Amino acid sequence: MSDSHDSENPQQNPASGVSVVLEPRPERRLIRAGGSSAYLDFVVRVAESAVREQPQRPPLHVALVIDRSGSMGGGKVETAKTAALSVLSRLTERDTAAVVVFDDHIDTVQAEAPVTQLMRAHVTAELARIEARGSTALHEGWLVGCRAIAAETRAPAEAADGVRRCFLLTDGQANVGVTDPRQIAEEAVGVRQHAGVGTSTFGIGDDYDEELLGPLAEAGGGQFHHLRTPAEIATTFIGELEQMLGVAAQGAQLEIQAEPGVELEVVSAYAVRAGAAGLARWSLSLGDLLAGDERHVVAQLKFPARAEGGDDVRTVRARLTWHDEAGDHEGEWQSASFRYAASEAEWEAEPRDETVLHFAAQHLSDRTQRESIRLRKGGDRAGAMRAARTSLGTLAAMLPPADAVRLQEEQALNYTVAEVSEDFLDAALAKERYFRSQTRSSGKRDLRGGSGGPGFPPTPGTPGANPNTPGGPVDPNGAQQPPKPPDSK
Repeated sequence: MSDSHDSENPQQNPASGVSVVLEPRPERRLIRAGGSSAYLDFVVRVAESAVREQPQRPPLHVALVIDRSGSMGGGKVETAKTAALSVLSRLTERDTAAVVVFDDHIDTVQAEAPVTQLMRAHVTAELARIEARGSTALHEGWLVGCRAIAAETRAPAEAADGVRRCFLLTDGQANVGVTDPRQIAEEAVGVRQHAGVGTSTFGIGDDYDEELLGPLAEAGGGQFHHLRTPAEIATTFIGELEQMLGVAAQGAQLEIQAEPGVELEVVSAYAVRAGAAGLARWSLSLGDLLAGDERHVVAQLKFPARAEGGDDVRTVRARLTWHDEAGDHEGEWQSASFRYAASEAEWEAEPRDETVLHFAAQHLSDRTQRESIRLRKGGDRAGAMRAARTSLGTLAAMLPPADAVRLQEEQALNYTVAEVSEDFLDAALAKERYFRSQTRSSGKRDLRGGSGGPGFPPTPGTPGANPNTPGGPVDPNGAQQPPKPPDSK
């Protein structure tokens, strides 16, 4: 495998209208003779000026897919309808939109059409007739919405045809038609790649399935949102719309290649596709990148023992692909090289990149939070406890005891351990934790407005801290102990 560029000299594609830079940053470059692992942070940066001044912005194509099942009663469906109309009010005749509602039946309220005053009036009248009822054919409703705005072709000439996004809002679980989260997420990858439609999901209340909506949004190149109140529907809908206006690089993919025998495990919350058996190749969907974005895709590399007479150097390389108003682009391959240490003493003496370790610790903690929630919901308390304690041990080996990031993530994981031991799972808190862990680990923004509630302040002084990116402890009351189970009386 050739080494076109070292990770210390990142390049960008000069043919692109957008400056997108990839820099692979390893925590260390030495490998133990008997084999060892290392974290590698693939840093992706988009220039603040990436969205250039244009006579006209690219058009937007939006599908609004709204759950109207019986559980959406009590004002939620009315708020969702109002939010949908708010989105349409911000679009122009250059944009197109479609509106779909679903329970156990799917109704297309508005086929894709330019957003004119007449179209808005039609949608307003049609939505006024919609009432909460029935079950939840989530998969079919989502697909109908995606098909409504799908591009007829994904040829390079069509890359400038604007940004396509399906907004899926639900408060329930899929219980009609296809319901398997993994199958639906796999379909979202295909919809994104072949139809050019991204998917963002909006879960409201305590009953929706975050293990479906979270992976669906990541696989679809969009964002997952946990809405705590009906009022947050409009805020996040409009926030997503505003982000679509700032998209600099559409459909970004990170391609990674390693030499045979090297294993790779992605720690961050991105949808991953591995190459064919025996090929050390991986592809990650990063979704749409905004001007000024900085993403950190953390992976753990596992190197085999040095073969007798084998090469001392191992190389991992990666590149970005994306499209923008100028067409489709492939960035140059960027490489990170690793060398087998001559002795154990040399390996132990090598300093480690603290910033890389900080991101690795945060994303590892985030992944464990999501995994523990999944195990708890499935009744596997022992597995949830084991996952949290294993991550605590990993953090202890990665960072010194007084490290601020280690202390923060240990607090979150210790809370998980205590919560599991109390055999108490608060549904609202679990969804908030899941949302925050996925949002931070995927480099997205919290679009709900405000601080996100007490006990969840942004985390100052941590790598890549963003005032809109969640962090901090996971107890919404700011306490160090888990909530007590409700009184049994």
